Amino acid sequence: MEITVRGQHYHVPDHVEERARQKLGRLEHYLPLLGDAVVEVDLTQERTKEPAGRYLIHVIVSAHGVHLQAQERAADPEAAIDLAAHVLAGQARRQKQRLYGRGRGKAPKEIEAELVAADASSEQPSALRDRVARVKRYPIKPMTIDEAAEQMEALGHDFYFFFHEQADQFAVLYRRRAGDYGLIIPELS
Repeated sequence: MEITVRGQHYHVPDHVEERARQKLGRLEHYLPLLGDAVVEVDLTQERTKEPAGRYLIHVIVSAHGVHLQAQERAADPEAAIDLAAHVLAGQARRQKQRLYGRGRGKAPKEIEAELVAADASSEQPSALRDRVARVKRYPIKPMTIDEAAEQMEALGHDFYFFFHEQADQFAVLYRRRAGDYGLIIPELS
């Protein structure tokens, strides 16, 4: 990891530069592909009335398409470095979770195919049934589309399952990206 520590209108003491190298060198622990990252640390001493914000640190980490950035203020440069390292460690952990979790789940079509196969052979227990985390049951009364829209808005949901009064069957009302509503009425084939 290549770490560059610069002071803007401020001479960075050796112990502060060593602290920055030590703290920011630990980022590789959270995200291994930061091993050959370029880290730029800009440290500024400002004249402020608040002693808690005299030192401003701005850190940019770049490697293999991963860009992390933190900007923190503190009363002394070591504390500012510690705060920035803590923020960057959190960002690195989240980035690692994103990269690790990518491609781990199944596509919706695969899940649907498993559900159909599970229903066809209902005698055998399915691993998909074990993954269903919650089953919600609620009483349904017949209602119009306007009543269903009011219920959906009151709940703050993007869709609402109801018993359509005029069609005398179940239906789903949903909000479209354009802002209007769509209605799904199933037909048996």
